[in-house]
Parts: sequence; C-alpha cells; structure tokens
Amino acid sequence: MAKPWNIVDLDPSQSLKVCLRRITETRIQEIVSYEHETLKGEDIEALHDMRVSARRLRAVLQIFRDCFPKKRFKKQDKKLQSLVRYLGAVREQDVFIEMLVSYRARLGAREGQIIELLIAREQASRVTQRKQLSRELRRLRREDFSASFTAFLKESL
Repeated sequence: MAKPWNIVDLDPSQSLKVCLRRITETRIQEIVSYEHETLKGEDIEALHDMRVSARRLRAVLQIFRDCFPKKRFKKQDKKLQSLVRYLGAVREQDVFIEMLVSYRARLGAREGQIIELLIAREQASRVTQRKQLSRELRRLRREDFSASFTAFLKESL
C-alpha cells in the first residue's frame, strides 16, 4: 500500500481551515497522480494506490464535514464516493483473480481446468469493470474534478 504523501508546510499552530485546506489539496493531488497508470491498467498497484488515496481524502472529509456547506459538500462527496466505488470494483476483481491463479497452481490438471474457466470469466468481468472505471475517470477529468474540488475548498474554508 502506498504511503500517504507528506503534507508540506503543515503547521498545527495555524487555523483549522488552513491545515484542512493543505491536507485535502495534497490528498487530491495524490489521487490525480495515479490516474495515468490506473487508466493504462497494467499496474494493479497504481489502481490500489489511487483507491487508498481517495479513501484517505474521503475519511478526512467525513471527519470535518461540519466545516463545509452541506449542499456543496454532498456534491463533492458524491463524486468522490463514486470514484471509490469504481476503483473498488476493479480492485476486488484483481485480488480475486490473483487468488484464483494462486489456487490453480496448487491443483492437478483436471481441477485446474475448472479454475481456468473461472479465471477467464473473472477476467472478462474485470474488463467490463475497467471500462466503467475508465469512463468515470474520463468524466471526472472532463468536469475537471481536481480544479473544482480545489475551488470548493477555497470557497468553503
């Protein structure tokens, strides 16, 4: 699992608003940093790191939700929740496929064929899940989620 990025210039003697802005802006940059590799789909760890980063941001937002205007918070949280859901669906497929491949290696030829069919089915399902994730990431990019989220923070805090 990726270690969280350090929050540069985080000073607890500063106001909550300043600290919260620094934390959330760093987390959104962290999420975006994994987008390219996640879209390529070659490195399952990039997707995992993006998911973990999004969950970290969401956790911070949930803790400090009372600091934000309720209606605007819900809109941003809904986008983030959707991203986490799509990332999670693909990640679960990745983990399950890895488990099946490992299990198949311990079986005989006949039993291995059955697991091979299951692996093929799960890989096909993963392709579908990845397409949905790609659409979601492209939608967020079209909406310029990073910039709109940063603007939300500046206006709210």
